[in-house]
Amino acid sequence: MTIEWSQRSEEQARQLLIRTARQGHVRIMREQTARSGSVPTYKAWANTPANTNIATVEAPGPIVYEYYYSAEIVKEALKMLRDMSPHESGEYKRSHGLWIDGLPVKPDTPLRPEHEIFISNTVDYARRLEVGRTTSGRTFTIQKKFSHIYERATKRLNAKYEDVAHIYFNYVELPKAWEIKGRLPPFYMLPTGKKRKRRQNVGEMVRAPAIFIELYPQ
Repeated sequence: MTIEWSQRSEEQARQLLIRTARQGHVRIMREQTARSGSVPTYKAWANTPANTNIATVEAPGPIVYEYYYSAEIVKEALKMLRDMSPHESGEYKRSHGLWIDGLPVKPDTPLRPEHEIFISNTVDYARRLEVGRTTSGRTFTIQKKFSHIYERATKRLNAKYEDVAHIYFNYVELPKAWEIKGRLPPFYMLPTGKKRKRRQNVGEMVRAPAIFIELYPQ
């Protein structure tokens, strides 16, 4: 939302600009919270992004509010991952979490675009569920719907939020990650009958699948 200067006396125009900007901000926050059930994060600045006190705006403005829908995306992503998770023990389903700048945080933690934001899973077999295969080429889970969970969730989230964030899939090394102790055969079989080399080495840390979120201002 951007509010420009009005053609009035300087002080009248300044006060009108401030009042109009604040009223518009309240309306947008109310509407977007009602729509999604999540409160958007925002930045406000006057004249230049360095001035975050809109009350000090000078002619000709503008006052700008930038909105980020991080809370909504995180909420939707966690729900999606839990719905897609195996339900036998429930450990994997309970272990999806939010990370900011490499540290685990509560899902409702306020997020800023300058943060590194990702969602991952702390169980040691999260990667195996994602892409792991036995020597025969079969996925570790009999049911295919329980493989590539993070990758499939990323595609769905991208389709829904492509205008407000860049959402992509990758792997991360989490603190206290499990170390690879033994070695499976150096290859596994694809359904086509071709061999595929495993990406693992003894002594490496097990990397977990993750959904990364880079926010766009609105």
